[in-house]
Formats: sequence, structure tokens, C-alpha cells
Amino acid sequence: MVRAALIASFALLLTACATTPTAPDNSATIDYTVTPCFGFCPSFELSVTAEGDGTYEGQAFVARRGEASFMASDAEYQAFARRLAPYRPKESVSYGYDNCDGPVATDSPSVKITWRDPGEQPVTLDWYMGCRQPGLTENSEALYKAWQELPVDDLVGSDENRQTYGRLE
Repeated sequence: MVRAALIASFALLLTACATTPTAPDNSATIDYTVTPCFGFCPSFELSVTAEGDGTYEGQAFVARRGEASFMASDAEYQAFARRLAPYRPKESVSYGYDNCDGPVATDSPSVKITWRDPGEQPVTLDWYMGCRQPGLTENSEALYKAWQELPVDDLVGSDENRQTYGRLE
């Protein structure tokens, strides 16, 4: 009887030490990157999930260089996603010097957006803004400033102070 009680106690202790596997991340994610230009354009990357978990990495002409985290509300994430939705291609596409249906100017930034939905291949729009691609050029501010829907103003900073952010300290 004592032996049976010891075996049952031991089994109970082992189950207490077992770990529960974490569920895979089934969240939709949007990655958003703005690349440098020949001037004071902000350069940064951010990624945000449908749950609002966000990461940011500032590179140049931004208020905060380096990595940071942020949390977007459901309304902020939805506004960001809605603002980008009309420009989501059916499959990944890049518009630049080699693939542009309009004239191409130099020294402009690029906007790269990747939509990652669970169970699907990522879809990317990579647009060099010097490419006067019909359908995108008329809406350049909607794409280039889409980050403003998210709570990252303190990280990216204001256009008025842009040139001071890039100076070496």
C-alpha cells in the first residue's frame, strides 16, 4: 500500500513538471519598411501583429535609432491595415528602375510592405518611390505615411526636426 502511494505521488510530481507547449503564432502580421533617400528621409523598419504587438528599428533621420517595442490598439492596427489594403498585390511585386510603367526619378526612398497571413505565402509590395507607377504615384502619401496610423510618432519623429535626427552626436 505504501509502495502504491509512493508510485502515485512520484507520477503526480512528474506531471507537475511537464511543460505545456506554446501554441504557434497564428497572427496576421504587417512588416513595413521605409528606406533612405538622398536627403533627410526617415529610414526605419517596423512590424505589427493583428494583436498589436509591434517592433521597430530606426536607422537614420528618426527620433529613435535602434530597436524598440510598441503596442498598437485594435483601432490603430485596423486603421494601418485598411490604409495599406488597397495597394496589396495578389502576388509579390517590385516597382523600381527595372520594372516601372512610368518615368523613374533618382534619389527617392522606397516603401516595402509585406503582409503575412497564417497558412499563406507572404505577399510583398516593394515600391521605389522614384518610379512613377500609375496607381501608386497618386497615392504616395497614403503608402509613405501609413506608419502614422500606429503609435510610433515618438520613435519616427516629426518632419520638422528630421534633419537634426540624422546628425552625429
